[in-house]
Parts: sequence; C-alpha cells; structure tokens
Amino acid sequence: MSVSPKITSPLALQLHKALTTTDDMAFKLCIIAALVAIVNCQYGAPAYKAAYAAPSYSAPAYAAPAVASAYVSKPVAPAYAAPAYSAPAYKAPSYGYAAAPAYHAEPAYPDAHPAYKFAYTVNDPHTYDIKSQEETRDGDYVQGYYSLVEADGSKRTVHYSDKGHGFEAVVSKEGGAPAYAAPAYSAPAYAAPAYSAPKYAAIAYKK
Repeated sequence: MSVSPKITSPLALQLHKALTTTDDMAFKLCIIAALVAIVNCQYGAPAYKAAYAAPSYSAPAYAAPAVASAYVSKPVAPAYAAPAYSAPAYKAPSYGYAAAPAYHAEPAYPDAHPAYKFAYTVNDPHTYDIKSQEETRDGDYVQGYYSLVEADGSKRTVHYSDKGHGFEAVVSKEGGAPAYAAPAYSAPAYAAPAYSAPKYAAIAYKK
C-alpha cells in the first residue's frame, strides 16, 4: 500500500486533484515538476530579530556568613605597676650665725717712764717648796732677785739687774744637804693564837 504525501498548501492540493483527473502523461509530468518546485519554495515565516540587545543578568554574589568562633580566650589579668615612692628629701636646717663683732683694741701707748715693784715668798716644809722673789723697775732700770731651796737642801740666790745695756745675773749658793732621817717603820707584832689541848676523861670499866 502506497502512502501519499501529505499536502498542506491549497495550490498544491488543486494541482494534485487535476493530476488525478487527467490522463495526459506529459501534463502530469509538468504538474509534478511544478509541485516539486512549489514544495521546495514554500513561504517561510520571517525570522524576528530583536532591535535591542537582550538584557544580561549577573548572578547575585552572596557573602559567606560570618561564623563566630566557639573558642573563647582566657581573660588576661591586668598588670599593675607598683607605685614608685620617692624618698623624702630632708633638708638640714641652716643656722645662721652672725659674725662676731670686731673689737678694735685701744692703741697701746708706751709709758714714757714705767715703774713697778712686786715680791712674794713661799715656805712649805711638807713639800720642801721654799722660794722667794722680789723685783723693781724704775724707767729702763730693772733689778731684783729670786731664791729657792734645792733638792739637796742648799739655798740658791740669783741677783739680776738690767741698766739698759743687757741683763746681768749673779748666782750665789749657801748651805748643804741636811741629814734627813729615813722614816722608821716598825713591823707589827702578831701574837700567835693559843689553843688549849683537848682533855679526854678516862673511861671507867666495871669489873
């Protein structure tokens, strides 16, 4: 069984009908050729071209969610600096002393004619300090003497004078060493203690 091709065009349908009703072979061939040409040249729908560029859409960018770390660091103990104490500065008290007043001695005026006289005597037999002195001055003339008992018991006397041209002395010595008795020390007498011999009574035995 042959299957006829499906003809959808109205003009092709009319030609197909004519071919089926005529016996003219030549005409049929012409008709077939015309149909083939028509089928090959069927009208196609015009392609629609957009006058503008198709919009382009960029994929939305999503930021990755921030995941909080479960690690919790240990609290750091605060560091406290030890307070710095400065040693108290002790200032020594200042004592101001006023300068001693300057005393100006009265000017010494030399005596035009000095004169004086003095004398003394010492006599101590316990220490054997026996001495004496006497001196006088009259202007530039000085004279006097001094005497003393020396350790050997002699007495030495010195007379001196100055008549303005130098010191002059005359020494004299009297006596000798006296006889001193050495002190006598008597040894203490100690009496020996007297002890009485013990007396024992004879024991009487009964017969």
